[in-house]
Amino acid sequence: MISTVLSLERYKKLRVKYATQIEDGMFDPNGFIEDMKPFFADRERKYLAYTSEKNEIDNRPKPNTDIVKVNNKLHAGMYSIVVDQAVNHFTGIPIKWDYDVSEQKRTLIQRLKDKFLKNDTEIPTVPEAFNKLTSNLDSMRFAMLDPETATFQGACGVAFRLLEPVEGDDGWELRASNIEPWRAERYGNAGIYIKEKYDSYQKKFFQEMKVITRNEITTYACYGDLDFITNGTFKKIDETKNPLEVINLSEFKNNTNRYCDFEVAEEIGDAIDRALSDQQNEIEQFKLAYMLVTGTTMSKDTAKEMMNQLGIINLKDPTAKAEYVTKNLAKDFNEYHMDLLKKQFYTICKAIDFNDEVFKSNSSGEARKWQIISLEAKTNTKEQYFREGLKECAETIAAFLKFHDKVEIEPEKIIFTFSRSLPTDLSYLAEALPKLAPYVSKRTIQSQIPFVTDVDYENEMMELESGNAYPDSEYNFGGGGNNDDRNEVLDQTSRTGGSSKAQTRKSNT
Repeated sequence: MISTVLSLERYKKLRVKYATQIEDGMFDPNGFIEDMKPFFADRERKYLAYTSEKNEIDNRPKPNTDIVKVNNKLHAGMYSIVVDQAVNHFTGIPIKWDYDVSEQKRTLIQRLKDKFLKNDTEIPTVPEAFNKLTSNLDSMRFAMLDPETATFQGACGVAFRLLEPVEGDDGWELRASNIEPWRAERYGNAGIYIKEKYDSYQKKFFQEMKVITRNEITTYACYGDLDFITNGTFKKIDETKNPLEVINLSEFKNNTNRYCDFEVAEEIGDAIDRALSDQQNEIEQFKLAYMLVTGTTMSKDTAKEMMNQLGIINLKDPTAKAEYVTKNLAKDFNEYHMDLLKKQFYTICKAIDFNDEVFKSNSSGEARKWQIISLEAKTNTKEQYFREGLKECAETIAAFLKFHDKVEIEPEKIIFTFSRSLPTDLSYLAEALPKLAPYVSKRTIQSQIPFVTDVDYENEMMELESGNAYPDSEYNFGGGGNNDDRNEVLDQTSRTGGSSKAQTRKSNT
């Protein structure tokens, strides 16, 4: 159960409180740290649990007894499984940035008709500003940052990415980095993040807090204990105009309430760690079998001396008997108990157990696809919030291009394409889809084929390949170069699969 200090209601009230303080110009950095301390600590705790650096099992005390007792503290790594599955599912293939132009709405056949009728209009192209934007993406290594961002998103419930304009000897540049979730917060009117820095003059580390609004950037510093959450006082040291006029700290929520992927199943995950540790304790304790001595009286000191010095016990009474006491391990029960816990954990976390019989057997791709439907549903939610974070990043990059390169771009026209690898049984599709022909359109059937991304393009190319669309003898684009003009249009489309990539090439006609 979530404590009152960490309750969702309290967190929402704190968001309203400090957003209002910033709006009124009355922000209290030390009050912010004090109030957010338990929430920041909880985010860090979850991340350490994800990495298995520190789990609840690590707090288990050693048995208070003189008898030798093993006390294993094993981590099953269940939290990393559910987080990494989702991360790899929607960021394993790099996220693609495209620019939306009206040319996407005109099919190949329509462009050919326009050419034939001499109804030519300049093919819309991607603005040069977008090429500059993608160049910035490459220099900032956005594709490398996305998986890390998604990991923080899943493990902590929220992630933050900073796009910071930095002025160097060669001019301004935009630098991207992920801020640890326990060092940042984002409101509708401001962003707050904390970084550890080094003061070359005082020769010591300090904590720097920046509060970013669309108009101003306010900087606070704390030269106290490095553990800023516990000690130290932040003091205002600088206030400057925001050159980009945007909040360049982007937030990537995991869901509406910023719950992590294993939030509702932590107790079960901890139980798995305990069960695994207990089983290992039983196995190791079995090797420390106790000796049972009957039929005689022996003092503790005597028995101890015999075992330490001789490794044997010499019994003078002929009726006495000594034997080791062993314990039968309940193998079947332990396996059943562990499997039950894991199954419940995977179900609650909407994750996949690859030890399931469906994945171990020769099951069809469709059967496996149904096994991951819950993961797909969870990932769709994560993707939507991730997309919102990328939109904030796009807004910042567009503002930087306007500030630095004096070029403008419409960030709302930027399209983000997420790709996922799903098991597909092509033989099953080849058999099943034709049976639907009497009931649905050909176009609908084609759209169910996973590798067909543009149904119109596929149909048009099929017509062109079969020679049914505009035979060469019927073309006359004005003069002897009739085939050249037609091939130009076809070439632009065939090289791009009829997608927006064709928009990057300007027409020479």
